[in-house]
Amino acid sequence: MLFRAPCLLLLCMSTSLIIDRSARILPSAESPKFEAQELPVTLQVGYAVRAIDINADGKLDIAIVDSKRVIWLENPTWKTHVIYETPDAKFDNVCFAPHDVNGDGRIDLALGADWQPNNSSSGGTVGWLEHTQSGPWIYRPLTTEPTTHRMNWIDLRGTGKPELVVGPLKGKDSKGPGFDNVGVRLLALTPADQPASGTWSTRVITDQLHVMHNFEETDLDQDGRKDIVAASYEGATWIRPSRDGQAFELRRIGAGQDQTAPARGASEIRHGRLSGERDYLATVEPWHGDKIVVYVAPKVWLASSELWPRWILDQELAWGHAVACANLDSDPDQELIIGVRDDKSAEHRRGVRIYDPVDPANGKWNRTLVDPGAVAIEDLAAADLDGDGDNDLIAVGRATHNAKVYWNQLP
Repeated sequence: MLFRAPCLLLLCMSTSLIIDRSARILPSAESPKFEAQELPVTLQVGYAVRAIDINADGKLDIAIVDSKRVIWLENPTWKTHVIYETPDAKFDNVCFAPHDVNGDGRIDLALGADWQPNNSSSGGTVGWLEHTQSGPWIYRPLTTEPTTHRMNWIDLRGTGKPELVVGPLKGKDSKGPGFDNVGVRLLALTPADQPASGTWSTRVITDQLHVMHNFEETDLDQDGRKDIVAASYEGATWIRPSRDGQAFELRRIGAGQDQTAPARGASEIRHGRLSGERDYLATVEPWHGDKIVVYVAPKVWLASSELWPRWILDQELAWGHAVACANLDSDPDQELIIGVRDDKSAEHRRGVRIYDPVDPANGKWNRTLVDPGAVAIEDLAAADLDGDGDNDLIAVGRATHNAKVYWNQLP
């Protein structure tokens, strides 16, 4: 059993939501339960968090991209280690993605920085942090792309060698107020044979989406090949590579909110699995929005061009900002986990919310509020941190400047 701080609280509040295009709160079924642990770290802005075994000891550590540094907290003591820091940088780090870039057996980190969300003409750096054997990590610059915002390593060609996929928030040289006159360049960077010294090639996956807040690697059609789901002004879009990974087909899956920009489309997105080999896409809508939305796949959808049904699960928030799908209990469905970042009308409405599928095809999910108000969540992750076979939750805060682990109390 891993060390945990002595002061832990058992936290859960629950309601059940049935949505038939509008929410009705009903008495709850039994809720998932968690113990909260405050981590010994103070953040400026916890832009991104991931569970990664940084020191290769078989335990998942917690890596965080903060405004002017990249850090990791060592499992199980949660001692903070600084990977990289730029205290004099004018603009912030914003995203990262783990991968053994040079094949030496150590996890490296791609890093997106110089975050200037309203500057669509310059700024936005892409590089990687090389994890050396004994010395400090080495930052190696790659390229620039204005408003670089999200990144993931994805094997789009099916070769076993993933590319670094980089998603800016806004199209280059796009103009406000909607920033919808130019599409976002979703990029794939292919490492050179010698990643530290060679030139990486860059290709454009698509430039057809606008104000793309997030994307995820997945396998939506379960054909054994990686593809992408993206949230943008166009709603929820499936980006499917050809067999050789050279061309890409875009298919709109979820409608998004149909209003004028910027109150348009979708913001965050994740792919969840349900029992019976059903799928759902979960979004925050519209961009930086106030609605939690799911799109549940029809039983037969691949041969159809119809949009998936849109269910609004929750509107009792001001700004949702993190989404994850993971199994938190003993049934086969993956629960939907939401992080609410800001709610100036009532701070207790910030924090973790969990939606457990009950009858998802008919819009019925149980809602659980975990530790309300404790973390103004910028990002969250689900992972088995203590090796007991169930997923715990990690949340990092913006206005609250903190990080917490929520230990799953599944029997």
